[in-house]
Amino acid sequence: MTTFFTLLLAHLLADFPLQTNRIFRLKVAGNVGLALHVGIHLIMTGLLLQNPAQHIDLLLVLGVAHFVTDWIKVRFPGEPQWPGFILDQLAHLTAIVLLAIWQPAVTAVLPLSLLLPLILFVFLPAALMLLWVWANDAQEQNRYQQSRSVNWASQRLLTISQRTGWIAVVVVIACRLFLL
Repeated sequence: MTTFFTLLLAHLLADFPLQTNRIFRLKVAGNVGLALHVGIHLIMTGLLLQNPAQHIDLLLVLGVAHFVTDWIKVRFPGEPQWPGFILDQLAHLTAIVLLAIWQPAVTAVLPLSLLLPLILFVFLPAALMLLWVWANDAQEQNRYQQSRSVNWASQRLLTISQRTGWIAVVVVIACRLFLL
């Protein structure tokens, strides 16, 4: 289970607080931006692994799986966007489950007693991001254009999501530095 939780936390951190607006625009613009985004995933995963050099095969498969999933998502965006957002996350979750089944004995830097609360905490930015995507979709519909709450969500939730997630990023980096 440690492999699953480690990969899940790395994914949540890299896909939400660490995927800034600029990185997202680069990712949409082409494969170089997409490779940068995948690189951030691999760095975050490496920070959470006890001996990342011993798990190069896991990191390579993770990187390829994430690249392919996001390449498909970027090339075929769809309207409204929230179903694609959910399908994208389900595809990533499926890859994480399969990788955890393939290599269940990966040792994490963080103990489960810290991994699990961090995962729960980082679900907040993920949920806020989903609400932000939904709010942007809702504004496209005529009946929600005058909604102050939908307008507020569309303007503010992305920033709140990213800033909230950075707390967990700092905790992970601090733990990695002190547990070396």
